[in-house]
Amino acid sequence: MVYVGALDAFSKAFSLVAENKRVYFLVLVAFIVVAFLGFLFPSQTSGLPVKEHLSSNVLFEEYGTTSKTTLIHELELSLLKLFITILVLSLVEYSAVKAYFLSADGEEYSLKELIIEALPKIPGVIIVNILAYLTALLVAVVPVGIIILGAVFLSAGVALLGVFLLFAMIPVLLTFFAIVVPAYVETGNIGAFVEALRLTFRRLPSSFGYGVLIILLGFAVAIAMTPIILPLTMTTANPVIIDLAGAPFDAFLVCFLWAGGVLLYRNFKGIKGRKEEFLY
Repeated sequence: MVYVGALDAFSKAFSLVAENKRVYFLVLVAFIVVAFLGFLFPSQTSGLPVKEHLSSNVLFEEYGTTSKTTLIHELELSLLKLFITILVLSLVEYSAVKAYFLSADGEEYSLKELIIEALPKIPGVIIVNILAYLTALLVAVVPVGIIILGAVFLSAGVALLGVFLLFAMIPVLLTFFAIVVPAYVETGNIGAFVEALRLTFRRLPSSFGYGVLIILLGFAVAIAMTPIILPLTMTTANPVIIDLAGAPFDAFLVCFLWAGGVLLYRNFKGIKGRKEEFLY
């Protein structure tokens, strides 16, 4: 069956994640670090009652700074936080994906060595992910264009076709995102995103099936998180605390996506490792 590869990668990703607990803890630490950035870069005005008055047509806040200055400062902090987050997650993504590759081949690895190896690869991971997102936007233009044509020509059938194609593309693009970094790690080539796109659409039924399974897993993880996260969101708990509470679940889901991406990429490429229980 065309879905065998997707089912194999999905089912065996659980084993790959479980066998590489060190990788899970690395990813968990990364999420905790990212969550703590909320403490390091707090919102300067969140939760503070600000009294304002007009003076010479300029809005001033009680503590003496202009609203414009405060907004610029907030923007700078947000961009710095985003930059650090991208660096940390890119470093960890390369390290984790490489660890899963080695584990699937039955090889030992050192996380310290993988992190050192990943440092100069951070720009490549960032560029590949950006190219993947841009590619996904271009692919999404087709169904969106069909929807627009249906609306312009008042054709419900054409518009519904566009909506159907758009929703059908979501699982496929999820699979594309899952294998694009493994393709880069394996080849070391920025152009690996093109190969990932080719493999995704060449195995379209399996790509669709795998994407659907990922969506279902995402819902399952969200349901598992609810008893912990929901009470916190209904209180005045700091958003950082909420992020920390959800970090173990987020780390598992991300590890699964990366491990599954490695197995699916190898499956699509027809690569067998020494650890046959992980492949085919």
